[in-house]
Amino acid sequence: MQIQLAVIGGTGITANILTETTSQQVVTTRFGSADVTIGTIGAVPAVFLHRHGIGHKIPPHAISHRANIAALASLGVRAVYATTAVGSLCTSIHPGEIVLLDDLIDMTRNQAERTFFATDVVHTDVTPPYSQALRKAFIAAGAELGFDIRDHGTYVCTDGPRFETPAEIRMMARLGGDVVGMTGANEAMLAIEAGLHYCGASVVTNYGAGLTPTGIAHESVHEIVVSVAPQLQKLLLSAVRNIDLTTLPQRGSGRFTP
Repeated sequence: MQIQLAVIGGTGITANILTETTSQQVVTTRFGSADVTIGTIGAVPAVFLHRHGIGHKIPPHAISHRANIAALASLGVRAVYATTAVGSLCTSIHPGEIVLLDDLIDMTRNQAERTFFATDVVHTDVTPPYSQALRKAFIAAGAELGFDIRDHGTYVCTDGPRFETPAEIRMMARLGGDVVGMTGANEAMLAIEAGLHYCGASVVTNYGAGLTPTGIAHESVHEIVVSVAPQLQKLLLSAVRNIDLTTLPQRGSGRFTP
């Protein structure tokens, strides 16, 4: 079974997104290991990557994004839909909305997880950071299902694990950010370096600090992601049917080997 499609899930989005499961594996790479579940989405062979490990045990700042992406590349994956839980940077983007990302701002500081080419002179073009082909399929899925999704948004990424301060939220919004999360930037950049088409779909779980009088509770964040998960699953199932994986153009420099 040739696996060319992957879904990466974190908070609230699990391997249940696979319509059929055939096996669970630990894929070992030179960057570490990654937990995956192999099966199908519809009739398409696919792999679900557990971003935080089985049982959601790895905090965002400790994730080996290099191991995760290298594992997908070693399995033959070419296209990745990545789901993330995010906070809103403005009051016009509301909890419960699905935002299909089209750009990002990287504010992370973990140098070890930023690139596969730390010792090589390789400058990867990441324009645009999110695959146009995969975004187009997801937008078509939204129209087909009659779901109201935001078809653009700039993702700001921090290291975590804490939430942001009100001043940081204001700064990120002024820089052009729409949503903020703790995992998506290194993951997206490494995917491109590895030659993968990568598309980010975010579930808004809360307003950023300072936008409302109340604080942010982890429990409510999880509840919103779980409530939106069935809709997101239907979108992904429909999007996969609209993708011809054989026609995807090359991404990255072609220099990466898993």
